[in-house]
Amino acid sequence: SYRRAIALNPDYGMAHSNLARALNDEGLFEAGLESSRRAIELIPDFLGVHVNCAAALIGLERFAEAETPLRRALDLMPDRAETHRDLGGVLAKLGRVDEAVSCLEQAIALNPDDATTHYLLGATFYQANDPARSEASFRRTLSLAPGKATAWDALGNILRTLGRFDEALSCFRRALELDPDLPETHRSLAVTGQQASDEAQLQRLEALLASPERPVSDRIAAGFALGALLDNADRYDEAFPYFEKANALHRQQQAEAGERFDPEDLRRGVDGLIQINTQTLSLAAASWGNPSETPIFIVGMPRSGTSLVEQIAASHSRVFGAGERHETNDISEALKARNRGRPIEEWDAVFARQLADQHVACLQALGAGAARVIDKMPDNVFFLWAIAALFPSARVILCQRDLRDICLSCYFHKFTEGNLFAYDLADCGLRALQVDRLSTHWLRALPLEMLAIDYEELVADLEGESRRLIEFLGLDWEPACLDFHRTERPVFTASTWQVRQPLYTRSVGRWRCYERHLGPLLDVLGQGGWSDG
Repeated sequence: SYRRAIALNPDYGMAHSNLARALNDEGLFEAGLESSRRAIELIPDFLGVHVNCAAALIGLERFAEAETPLRRALDLMPDRAETHRDLGGVLAKLGRVDEAVSCLEQAIALNPDDATTHYLLGATFYQANDPARSEASFRRTLSLAPGKATAWDALGNILRTLGRFDEALSCFRRALELDPDLPETHRSLAVTGQQASDEAQLQRLEALLASPERPVSDRIAAGFALGALLDNADRYDEAFPYFEKANALHRQQQAEAGERFDPEDLRRGVDGLIQINTQTLSLAAASWGNPSETPIFIVGMPRSGTSLVEQIAASHSRVFGAGERHETNDISEALKARNRGRPIEEWDAVFARQLADQHVACLQALGAGAARVIDKMPDNVFFLWAIAALFPSARVILCQRDLRDICLSCYFHKFTEGNLFAYDLADCGLRALQVDRLSTHWLRALPLEMLAIDYEELVADLEGESRRLIEFLGLDWEPACLDFHRTERPVFTASTWQVRQPLYTRSVGRWRCYERHLGPLLDVLGQGGWSDG
């Protein structure tokens, strides 16, 4: 009927708006977007056209574009709770967590009993590494909507982060009782405790992966879930094609969003870092730094053992593991922006010292009296020049591992954000080679205390390597470091289950199980001159 009305009167704005809403309800978001944009042209001051436009963009996972119509909708009706809620969800997707929390709390103030808003707030607190408030929000969601399967899944993920695995598994199973077609929950089950599968579960996931009607994110999750379940069962040749399909879908999704891994850009960046005259930097930065020994940085490639090393160290009574922090990137960018166009000798020393003091104060507040506070963001390997200048007494732990195992583990893991290289085997190899090249340079060139920890050696000699680690931190040995799997602390990384298990050797040499599928990776590593000898 809406199409008939438009045929009779092509400039009938309400008909275009109603058609957009109907198309969105059917999941036809491209068509819904087209209709909503036509409606905006015709009746720009009508709230519904902007709401419909945002809904279509959110359905297409084009979150950055959805912000504009949502803000226009708020201009037209500032007290509409649903718009504050939707804007909060979009801002969270864009990584603007503080703004997202503010929007969602405003939505709750306007409508305290909306389960969806509490769910989004819980997800945003999880994104902000705040498990206590995240758990509280998800439990509030379930008190309002006990049949909301995605909330059971989300609560399970928080409990897994906190190491409460039995409770987490119960939540995942409850979610699948309510909605057996939640691929992300199947994946969560698969990666929590090496869960087994049955053929019915595999067939259901295969149907989800193959369904063009499902959102791409669901199909990606289904592919990773299938791969993980079959890998758990040692059915390696069956598992690999599912990982391959999931990664291909993810690459396509990222490309459509304009995001691609650029190996040449990375190489140029590493070249530039290696060309930094570290002697000149050290002389110029003599007055920049904060002398505190509190900061500890664990760096390397993702999946190189950074979470395990942090967990061992954080089991010491005088060490706090702060997880993956983003501040060092921000500090580095601020330092460069403030001094752009100047030689290092003329950089603003007062500004640099302010940055250093602020960050040390932040770490000390997080650590609540701990002698050492760990930032285990692997990508801080790219900012060690700034760390050396601003934190001259910091200690750096460089995690190393067989590059084939690192790359396979990255390829098999569904990262929540970033790491664009991880979805292509050749790109994984290129990224690993550049990090290896840069790490080798830093070990020679920087005036920092640095310790290389080899994952394979750590697994083979846990006590010896752990004692070496604690000695490097300038602390007395504590036996609790060998019982790292008993340490109770949130772990937000992909290794949340593994670091709470006694050390096992299954991950050493795992690449051999998939060797026949790894041609692109092995070729890149070989051409890059890397060898395991």
